Amino acid sequence: MCIGKRIKEIKEKLKLTSNELARQLNIPVRTIGSYERGEAQPSPKFLNALIENFRININWLLTGKGNMFISKRMEMELNYIVNLQKRLNLSKDEINGLIDIMDSEASREMVLKFIEIKKGNKEALDSLIDNLEGIKAVY
Repeated sequence: MCIGKRIKEIKEKLKLTSNELARQLNIPVRTIGSYERGEAQPSPKFLNALIENFRININWLLTGKGNMFISKRMEMELNYIVNLQKRLNLSKDEINGLIDIMDSEASREMVLKFIEIKKGNKEALDSLIDNLEGIKAVY
């Protein structure tokens, strides 16, 4: 499915006409029609307006993967990553690396161990030390 069909799907889900969507996003109705017919690619302004006004998942909009709408949890996670990027002055490559690490099962287990250590769990600390010693031996 192309992006134009997904825009139509958004309108259907939100029960909006092209005129209503155009009015809410402050763009000409013919622009929406050209996106839907595949005659033009949506502008960044249009995409941002969809995301901000209707909580549309940009990944779904561009690729068709994932949910149409951003869940509250997803929004919180994205905000956390953006804030972390600003606070630590991370590059896009560093953020992508961080996301890859967060998606890793082994990394998730290590993070959970840090949480248990913070709670005072000595066994988790011992396990983490063993893991780190194993990693050090490999390198």
